[in-house]
Amino acid sequence: MTTVPDASVVICCYTEERWDDLCAAIDSVRAQTRTPGEIILVTDHAPELALRLRATHGDVEVIENCGPRGLSGARNTGIAAARHAIVAFLDDDAVAEPGWLAALSAPFARPDVAGVGGRVVP
Repeated sequence: MTTVPDASVVICCYTEERWDDLCAAIDSVRAQTRTPGEIILVTDHAPELALRLRATHGDVEVIENCGPRGLSGARNTGIAAARHAIVAFLDDDAVAEPGWLAALSAPFARPDVAGVGGRVVP
């Protein structure tokens, strides 16, 4: 039987104006039926936001985007920091259903699976 590898969840953020949404996103990852191996918050050229996150969310890794400004640079920074075989992305203004990570991870039990995607509900 093949096991499913652990997953890193990366949430990229760039403004304190979305603070409540960001906190809801983080809480939804903490409440997953499949516990993530780690939660990584990547701030996109927003040092004040990084400081606030470090002060209030000590159980997650907060790193600053070291690449070009924007989602692509922030995601690449998150990928570089991830320590697990699966990297799942969640938007800072999204809330994941409790089984989201389990559903995304399950196909990786098959050796021929290299990536998966999920449905987005606005």
